[in-house]
Amino acid sequence: MSRNRIVVLAFALIVIFGAAAAPAQTCGGSLSCTSLAYTFSSSGSSEALLVNNTFNGTGVSFGLAGLESNSTTAGSAGVLGEDGGPCASNNTGVPSAGVMGESAGNTGVVGYTDYGAAGVAGYNMESTYCPATAQVAGYLGYKNGTNYYGVYSVGNTGATGTKNFIEPHPTDATKEIRYVSLEGPEAGTYFRGTARTVKGFATIEVPESFRMVTAEEGLTAVVTATGQLAQIAVISKSLDKIVIQSSHDVAFDYVVNGVRRAFQNWEAVSSNEDFIPDGPNDKRFFAYPVESQRRLVATGIYLADGTVNLDKAREMGWDSLWIKQGKLAAKPAATGPSAEGFLRFASLPR
Repeated sequence: MSRNRIVVLAFALIVIFGAAAAPAQTCGGSLSCTSLAYTFSSSGSSEALLVNNTFNGTGVSFGLAGLESNSTTAGSAGVLGEDGGPCASNNTGVPSAGVMGESAGNTGVVGYTDYGAAGVAGYNMESTYCPATAQVAGYLGYKNGTNYYGVYSVGNTGATGTKNFIEPHPTDATKEIRYVSLEGPEAGTYFRGTARTVKGFATIEVPESFRMVTAEEGLTAVVTATGQLAQIAVISKSLDKIVIQSSHDVAFDYVVNGVRRAFQNWEAVSSNEDFIPDGPNDKRFFAYPVESQRRLVATGIYLADGTVNLDKAREMGWDSLWIKQGKLAAKPAATGPSAEGFLRFASLPR
């Protein structure tokens, strides 16, 4: 190939690739299209696309930003990371998200840190205005000083299932031990122990840790004589001490219960907020326990096939919330016929 042809070919390649890459090379430039803009692929072991922001100033900077405004379609995301997912994004049964990870057989999203506070952090600002501050937050793989947590919540923790601790079975490799948390209609506290009356009396000192978090009102104490029969009773109780009297000296077990000072007015039955469908296409029904499914159908929130009962949603006003959130298109306002059309329908002279 002659030198002139090589120069012409090189120039053509520069023009072609330069034109294609121009939007990415121009600060503040943009590319607008209605279909796929660019495809980056790699057959090697390195990245198909590497975005590197070297800005070292005091402003906010991003290596990669993904913006998405189609909140009406389930599965939409600002950034989508897919690892062989078997379903398209709108068939995964999950709502729209800022970042979504899909995988057929691996973890959908992985976040880790070498020496930061959390591998993954999630915040809810509960605000449509800026600047906003987090009202609640949740962390995965969280370290706070010398304390380590798999899951850490700033705010309440809720679950439709049980809260368990799990330990290996001490002698049988085919089994494990699952204990479920004790639950009740109050934010309870307790301490317990064993003591003995002397000359018919005993005083139980209340632990400082219990005293610091428990309300004065609502204390209960139960005592049970052990080893022999005896009449035994709680004479007085406070956050300082519990006084016990027995008919004769006897050993006894005791349990003292209270209520957390910060949650004295906890209401076990409250307005439904956690079982409002996330939108008209909500697919959480089959993730609920069977008894919860039965109740959700009985109250009309879902239909028996697990779909959202839109008539109930309109009755409760949830459809207005979905329209505001962009999850449901607003119905066009009803309009009557024009005067000319009405006269024609009525066969009246115009």
